[in-house]
Amino acid sequence: MKQLVFLVNPAAGSGRAGTVWDGLVDSHPELRAAPLVRESDPAIAGGKLLQAITGGARRVVALGGDGTAHMVTNVLLRGGMGERVALGLVPAGTGSDLCRSLGIPDAPGAALQLALEGEPRPLDAFEVRSGAGPEAQVRYVVNTASAGVSGVVVEAVNALTRRGAATYLLATVKALLRYRPVRCRVTVDGEPFYEGPIFLLAAANGVTFGKGMKVAPRARTDDGLADVVLVGDMRRWELVFRLPQLYLGRHLESRRTLFRQARRLTCEPLGPFPPYELDGDAAAPDPIELRVLPGALRILR
Repeated sequence: MKQLVFLVNPAAGSGRAGTVWDGLVDSHPELRAAPLVRESDPAIAGGKLLQAITGGARRVVALGGDGTAHMVTNVLLRGGMGERVALGLVPAGTGSDLCRSLGIPDAPGAALQLALEGEPRPLDAFEVRSGAGPEAQVRYVVNTASAGVSGVVVEAVNALTRRGAATYLLATVKALLRYRPVRCRVTVDGEPFYEGPIFLLAAANGVTFGKGMKVAPRARTDDGLADVVLVGDMRRWELVFRLPQLYLGRHLESRRTLFRQARRLTCEPLGPFPPYELDGDAAAPDPIELRVLPGALRILR
């Protein structure tokens, strides 16, 4: 296991990731000798992970949720290591939506086996840039980047100390009851796409977000494209009525929904705006440019 490092976020899934790791060690005693980064602080965990990779690790097996995958993605891509260090995932977070799109099993033992024995396959990522010049901020996204009501939801979920199976659903319903559409201007591949009030704008690499909501049912993680889904203004009762369609992936049929695949996207807020959602993390509501990075990562599956 010299070229392997395990990353465990003990805070993921309200502590579930740490419990899952302990269970795997009990059933696979050889893991006790494996290099391990067990840290809930993303900055500290990222630094230790970078040290392990510099020391020769060529596979990272991450136990956590989409936020953990997001952190590893940013370490790899900022260091120019996306194509030479493969990533394996053991789902143990609140959402773990990326794993659903990749077909990674929920069962920790089966996911571990896939991470240890699977072949590295290409995985797209998004570069999300805000600001310009030396002040520009760049983050990398591997599952979804979204705006609108999803930003309100992610803020509410991340403020909770305990999260259960229904956390995202309850937070979404509460957000819909008080949300007021915000305005923005969106372009895709350099062309005007939409200007006006939105309930939701999502650029998706994976199929689901928010623990199983099929926001982009046609998405593929290796096609070099972002699936852009935009839900404009609609009556509140209609939006609540259509929430089941989002879980079933049938909302693209609605005349209120705009859909397009693209390689680039910009979003410019036109007034007060909630945070963006980036792989389940909140980000400042600044104008952004999103660019697809085809095959930027290697995923073990």
